[in-house]
Amino acid sequence: MKKLHIVLGSIVLVIVGAYLVSTSAAQPIAPALRLGVLVSDSGPLYFAGEYQRAATKLAIADLAKASEPLKVNVSFLDLGDSATEFENGREKLDDFRADVLLAPVESNSALRLLKTTGNQPVIATAAIAEKIDNQSPVFRLAPTQSQEIIALAQYIVDSEAQSVAIVFSDDEYGRSTLRSLAMAFALRGIGKVQVVPVSEYSRVIKTKPDALVLATMEQSLSFFADYAKFPNKPKQLYLVPGNLASYSTYSWANQLKGALGLLSQTDVPESFRNRLAAYMKRPAVKTTTNPIVTLSYLTYRAVMISGESFLKAGGNFTPRLRTALLESESNGVRNFTSQGIAYRDKYSVYQYSAKGSYSVIGEYEPKQ
Repeated sequence: MKKLHIVLGSIVLVIVGAYLVSTSAAQPIAPALRLGVLVSDSGPLYFAGEYQRAATKLAIADLAKASEPLKVNVSFLDLGDSATEFENGREKLDDFRADVLLAPVESNSALRLLKTTGNQPVIATAAIAEKIDNQSPVFRLAPTQSQEIIALAQYIVDSEAQSVAIVFSDDEYGRSTLRSLAMAFALRGIGKVQVVPVSEYSRVIKTKPDALVLATMEQSLSFFADYAKFPNKPKQLYLVPGNLASYSTYSWANQLKGALGLLSQTDVPESFRNRLAAYMKRPAVKTTTNPIVTLSYLTYRAVMISGESFLKAGGNFTPRLRTALLESESNGVRNFTSQGIAYRDKYSVYQYSAKGSYSVIGEYEPKQ
C-alpha cells in the first residue's frame, strides 16, 4: 500500500510539474485589434476597394506571423455615395466598435461619417480634408488636401499660365479646394482668376482661360459629359486628387486627353509590388505607375503601424494608443510629425490618354 502511495504521488508531481512548465512557457494571448477599413467600391474610384482589401489582408497576415503575433479583426466598410449607403456604413461602424479606423479615399460621405465617430484614432492613406469635426485624432500617411492643392497651384504658376478658371462644386470638398486654390494663386501673383460654380460652367466657355482647374468630386461626371460641347476649351485642363480617377468606361473618356493632375510621390518597394501582384493575380501591378499601387502600399503600412502601435500600447486604451501611433517609426524615421502629418516634397505628374486612363509623365518639386 505504501508503494502505491509513492507511485501515485510521483504521478501527481509529474503532472503538476508538466502543467507548470507548459503554462510558464506559454505566450500571453494579446487582445485582438479591431480595425475598420473604409473602402471605395462605387463612383469614379470604384476600383480602389479591391486593392485596399488586398493590402489590408497582406498586412494582417504579416502581423499574425510576427515575432509578437497579433490577431486583427477587420471590418471593410463600403460607404458608397447615397444616403442609404452612408447610413448602412455608419450602423456597421457603430456595431463594430473599431479601435483604429483607416480613412477612405476622398469622399463627402466618408467625411460625414468621420464627423459622427468617437475618439478612436484615424489613419489617412489618401488626402482628406484638414478639419474633421469630431474627437478622432487623424494621422496622415498621405499629405493633407491643401498640401496637394497648393502644389498643383504652384505647378500651374510654373507653367506660366496668365489666366485661370476654377470650376467648383457647391459642397464641402469643392469649397475647401476652391479656398486653397484661390489663396495659392493670389499669393503667387496670378491676377486673372475666374471662379465659377460647376452648375454655371458655361460662363467659362466665353473666356478660354490658360488653365481650368476642376475642383469637384462626384459632380465631375456631369461636367465631363458636357465638356465635349465646349466650343472654346481652355489651353490646359487640370484635375484635383478628388477626381483624378480612371474614366475609361465612359463614352466621353476621350475628352480628357491631355488633362493633367498631381499626386504626392511615395516610393513603393518592389517586394510589396510583387506580393500584391501575386495575391491579386495581376502581373501588371509589378510595373504600373498608377497611384492605386501607392494607395495599396500606404494601406498596408497603415495596418502594420496600427498593429505595432496596438501592441506597444498594450491594447486599445485610447491615450496610450494615440501616443504609440505618434511615436511610431519606419526604418528609424518617425512616421508622423507632432501634428500627425507626413510631409511630402516630391509629386508625380499624371496625364490622361484618349482612353480616359492616366499615367506618370514626370516628377515635380514645388519651390519652397
